[in-house]
Amino acid sequence: MRRINEARTRKELIDPALEKAGWHLHDHSRVGIEIPVDGYDAAPWNGVTDYCLYRPNGEVIAVVEAKRTTHDSRLPQQQAEHYVTEIARKQSFTPFAFLTNGIDTYFLEAGLAPKRLVYGFFSPDDLERLLWLRQNQKPLASIPIDNTITDRAYQHEAIRRVSEAFASGKRKALIVMATGTGKTRTTMALIDIFMRANQAATSSSWRTVMSW
Repeated sequence: MRRINEARTRKELIDPALEKAGWHLHDHSRVGIEIPVDGYDAAPWNGVTDYCLYRPNGEVIAVVEAKRTTHDSRLPQQQAEHYVTEIARKQSFTPFAFLTNGIDTYFLEAGLAPKRLVYGFFSPDDLERLLWLRQNQKPLASIPIDNTITDRAYQHEAIRRVSEAFASGKRKALIVMATGTGKTRTTMALIDIFMRANQAATSSSWRTVMSW
């Protein structure tokens, strides 16, 4: 692993990764560097975000907390949670957060889901899509199963158990079914529920955004 300080980590690894995702650092209306967070006690983090990513209307859609390559990228989680909480006091939603050391990047929805390792930063469109899903999602249990896709009782039972697992905060589930019992139809019916509940993104960068 390259042993470089935080400033070089940001310049050589994080800045290019943000640019690649469509966050152009020269556009200060969309990317802010070392932005103070008002109302937060300065100690011990100085109340300054490393990067703020803005929507076109000026709202902060995400913050990025950076560490040098030799530090665990998960370390600034508490710091990021404080920042997004303070920012949320001044706008209609809590921003997303990325924790990164230039090598590993974690995505965090504070108070909603555990942080998870992702392939890289999400594009502006991807974050807008995720924000829309968050603000418009419906409970999975409220969505009826489409019997034209699958209509067997045991298939319905599997779908409801998976829905309950995801509703409790889990991001993985395993369905074990014998040959000929309709695994494909069960899976398609489950996808249909997630889509109608606004809990699944349709995007060309699906693998990057969802990172199941």
